Amino acid sequence: MPAPSQMMKQTARRIPLSAIEAAVSARLGPGRVSGNAQPAVFSRQVAMYLAKHVGGWSTTRIGQFYNGRDHSTVCYALKRVAALREDDPEVDGLVTSLAAEIRTSDPEHGHTDTEVRTPTGAEDLQFDEAFLDALADRLALRLLDRAKGIGASGAPGPK
Repeated sequence: MPAPSQMMKQTARRIPLSAIEAAVSARLGPGRVSGNAQPAVFSRQVAMYLAKHVGGWSTTRIGQFYNGRDHSTVCYALKRVAALREDDPEVDGLVTSLAAEIRTSDPEHGHTDTEVRTPTGAEDLQFDEAFLDALADRLALRLLDRAKGIGASGAPGPK
């Protein structure tokens, strides 16, 4: 695992997926839900498109964020939203507006860092929101992997 300073450098350029999802769901409704019912699908596809083109995230990482969807699902969303933007000026305007909103709420443009205390409480550390989001996502994935290893009897499975 990279050191925290390396992770901050890697993720500082990216807009957190949670911030992109929040901006899109405020306008279109939540997209990070299970199932494939409308309007959640459209909201999720727009958020995936923005996560790739504005946030700079990989299709694999975007799929993981959206309830473990495959990267090919994200690729389909990217193509679908691009086609909708070409065919429908309202969709193009919506995506352009959301992209501008997300860019202006980027942590690099004025949001303050989140303060975290060490377990001893001896010193304060500063971590930006992108780093904390990446850390939380990584922990959640690790917990899911461990939960998958527990069998029906409740005993841990093979590692």
